[in-house]
Amino acid sequence: MSYILKLEIQTICTVHIIAIIISIIGSMMLYIKTDRDDSVKAFLVMQTSIILWMVFKIFKTIAPTVSLRWGFIVLYYACVCILEVAFLEFAYGHYKGKRIPIIIRYILYMFPMIQITMIAMNPLHHMFYKTFDFFGDTFGILFYVHFIIEYAFIIAGSYYCVLTFRKEFMNKKLIYRYMISSAIVFPMIMNLLYVSKVFHKFLRTFDDYIIFDVTPIVFTWSGLLFVYATFKHNFFNISPIMKHEIIHKLDTPIVVLDSAYDMVYKNEKFELMLEDITVDIFEGFLKVYRKGNYVREQEVTYNGRYFMMFLKTIASFKETEHILIIRDITNYRKVEHEINNEQNKLIKANDELREMIETLKELSKVGARSYVARELHDIVGHSLVVTIKLLEVSNLYYNCDKQLSLDALRDAISTIELGIGEMKTIKEPDNISYSGDTLKKDLNKMLEHVERAGIKTNLSFKGVYSKLDEQIYLMIKKICTELMTNALKHSKATELFISIQIRHTKIELLVIDNGIGHAKVVKGNGLTGIEERLRSLEGKVRFNTSEGEGFISKIIIPLKRELESLK
Repeated sequence: MSYILKLEIQTICTVHIIAIIISIIGSMMLYIKTDRDDSVKAFLVMQTSIILWMVFKIFKTIAPTVSLRWGFIVLYYACVCILEVAFLEFAYGHYKGKRIPIIIRYILYMFPMIQITMIAMNPLHHMFYKTFDFFGDTFGILFYVHFIIEYAFIIAGSYYCVLTFRKEFMNKKLIYRYMISSAIVFPMIMNLLYVSKVFHKFLRTFDDYIIFDVTPIVFTWSGLLFVYATFKHNFFNISPIMKHEIIHKLDTPIVVLDSAYDMVYKNEKFELMLEDITVDIFEGFLKVYRKGNYVREQEVTYNGRYFMMFLKTIASFKETEHILIIRDITNYRKVEHEINNEQNKLIKANDELREMIETLKELSKVGARSYVARELHDIVGHSLVVTIKLLEVSNLYYNCDKQLSLDALRDAISTIELGIGEMKTIKEPDNISYSGDTLKKDLNKMLEHVERAGIKTNLSFKGVYSKLDEQIYLMIKKICTELMTNALKHSKATELFISIQIRHTKIELLVIDNGIGHAKVVKGNGLTGIEERLRSLEGKVRFNTSEGEGFISKIIIPLKRELESLK
């Protein structure tokens, strides 16, 4: 083995080993200190491909046989093929903030598979390398096909990188923009000079020269520039534990603890909080962790005040650290106590309501039983639905707006009290009449309850009859009650429209809400009950809905029986 060959092997191995170590350190820093979103993951795949590329290149250089040397060449070309797609994924993900659509990703990854296959099959067709041995090689037509595919990916990725650099480095110094741009352009230039043999022609002017592909070495330089940009200019999102300046000014008390749960940092808000509470309570909280009892959240009470402690573990190079966030929840607890008191009042009002219902049932006479029962159903049913709706609003805003939650509870109590008051006004009628006018008044009264729950209503009533069959009259009220209840409980609607047309041979009922709708109609007990009631009167119903388009109910009730009785 000649002196030049020995020097070439030694130089290739030494330079690549140094580059591998630097790349591993830079990749570890990014992995530990950044939020690992899709673009960071793609960048780490890039760095892994480059590291393995250099590893296999070292093995190729020192391989003792031609077949072993060829195997390592196939492996490092596989890394190059993975690198090209990973670079495009990284550039696209960092610019768009999301991954490439999955179908397009499948198509893109077919190209590396084709490239690796045609390289591995070279001993059969000799179209990638025309000649290949220990001392040299010449390229075939498939090499240039591979070269074009690779640079197509790199150019596409470079386009997204340019768009990203314009957005993120527009207000930075010119030298920073040139430095980051060189991270992409420089490796491409060096690779083109090597493939085009320009380096070879230049170095042949010297007596002794060493030449090898420095592209992966230059990619290591690119990786270091991205690491620099991350920590200097937040190119990737850095983990919050590194941003001491922001943490120090936050309005939330924050403490950083070491692995032994000793305090190593505290922000201004925590220092102010220590003026109001003793250190003993804080130390008592930390003793729980020092004993090995890891509690992510813990509530502490001190001197009539309530504090919630949140602990988060952060990994770093030196040791494991912990972030402790402390929130004063005293005001929340006070409002919670007020809400509990209002809930107790609501429970008491509900008990009174039940007692009143039982009393009215006992006092109702046989002749007016159906009338009183119907009035009770309307008042109690709608009062409870509105109350439940208001309680749902109270529960919804409980964690984000205690005052609004408390107001909703008070409205619920008022609704119950109003229902009790209306029940006290129920009187036994001398005679009961069923007509279109009475139906319209009853429906308006029912819609008033719906309006109290925050749903805008509209009633269209045409073709008033002087007399309606009792069964049809009650059927329409029951159907409207069920559909109103569904709108209140399930649809999340803000508007409800009811249309009733009384014709000579039929009654047409249309109920529409603008709620969330569903992909298809799901018939529960309520909708099934409507169908069963209508079947007894030979009526028909059709329900229509779709997501985001509300719910439509169209009912037709024939009046044949009533006409026959009138004859």
